[in-house]
Amino acid sequence: MYSKGAAIWIVNSELVRDTYDMDFTEGGHDKVYSFIPKGEVWIDDDIGPRERAFVLLHELHERYLMSKGWTYDSAHRSASAIEYQCRKHPALLKKCLAAEVKKNALLITVHATRF
Repeated sequence: MYSKGAAIWIVNSELVRDTYDMDFTEGGHDKVYSFIPKGEVWIDDDIGPRERAFVLLHELHERYLMSKGWTYDSAHRSASAIEYQCRKHPALLKKCLAAEVKKNALLITVHATRF
């Protein structure tokens, strides 16, 4: 189901905030943060396991749109809308997440920690 692409990392968010950006929360990707290596998506380790899929959905959707030339603000609004829809209707999450993974053409490698 997954093809070549990027890695998903669960990162020490306190260290990220102390080292790179004090406003880093929940997650981010290489299209927004210059300190995140190309092809990577970082998920905040303060996010509980049940919340991670929603945050990952948001980040992947936003990343895809930005790779198509959308501004951060527009992509973020769209990502927030799809995240909200899936939070209201959790049965949609798996399908929506799979679609975003496919659009991002990611080889998902989940690591325990980046730091």
